[in-house]
Amino acid sequence: MNMFEGSFLGDGERIGDDTVMECGVCWWVYDPSEGDEVWQVPPGTAFTDLPDHWRCPHCDAAQHQFMVLRPGESRDRPDTAAGETELAALRGSLLAAYQRVAETMRSLPVYNAKLDIQVVGSRRCGHGSLAVVATPWSMNLLLLPLPNATGREGSSRDLAFPSGSYSFIAGHLDGVGVIETCSLFSPMAEFDDPAAVTAVAEAAIEALFTPVETEQPANTSASTEKPISRRSFLRAGSGE
Repeated sequence: MNMFEGSFLGDGERIGDDTVMECGVCWWVYDPSEGDEVWQVPPGTAFTDLPDHWRCPHCDAAQHQFMVLRPGESRDRPDTAAGETELAALRGSLLAAYQRVAETMRSLPVYNAKLDIQVVGSRRCGHGSLAVVATPWSMNLLLLPLPNATGREGSSRDLAFPSGSYSFIAGHLDGVGVIETCSLFSPMAEFDDPAAVTAVAEAAIEALFTPVETEQPANTSASTEKPISRRSFLRAGSGE
C-alpha cells in the first residue's frame, strides 16, 4: 500500500483496524465497520487492508489522500464536501461560456437546433473538477484540471478512473480558462430530445466512476448476446 499523508504523518501503524478515514478531496468517509459496496469491500476491512488498486468511490482520489477522521468530527458532509458552491459556480461558468460559443456554431451544419446546452453530473475528483457538457454539436467529459497540472493546448494525456483510463485533450475556453476534454459524441445528430441527452450524460458520468466487473456470470450458455458494459459505452462514445 502507498504511504499515507495527513493527520497520521504517513505512518500506517498509527491507524487502528477500526480507524475511520476521510477523503481529503471530497470528504467521503471510509468506515471499516461498513466497508465499501462500490468496490465490494466487505464490512470489517481495515483501511490498511484495502487492496492497492482501491480509490475513493466518490471522487477517485488515491488512498494516500485520505486522512484520519477524529472522534467528534462531523461525518455528514459528503454533499457539501464535494464543493457544491464551487461546483455551482463551475456549472454557471460553463453554461455562460458555451452559450457564447453557440452564437458562432448556430449556422453550422453540425448544430442540432432541437437540443440545448447542459452541464450534467459536475463533481470533484482526484484530477480536478469534472462534468459532462452537452451542446447541440457535441457531448464531452470536461475537466478543469488541478492548478499543478501541466500540458499545452492541444496536448493529450491519459487519466485513470475506476472504469479505466481515458484520453483528455487540453484546451482553453474563454471565460473559464484551461480545460481538458474527452469526446463522447460528436456531432449530436442522433439525438432529438434534451431529456435523452441528460439521461445519456448522467449514465456516462456514473459509468466513469464505476469499477469494471471482472467476475464472469455463473451461467453464460443461455445466450450468446452480451450486454454493453459501461466501459464499452464510454470507449465507444469517445471513439476509442
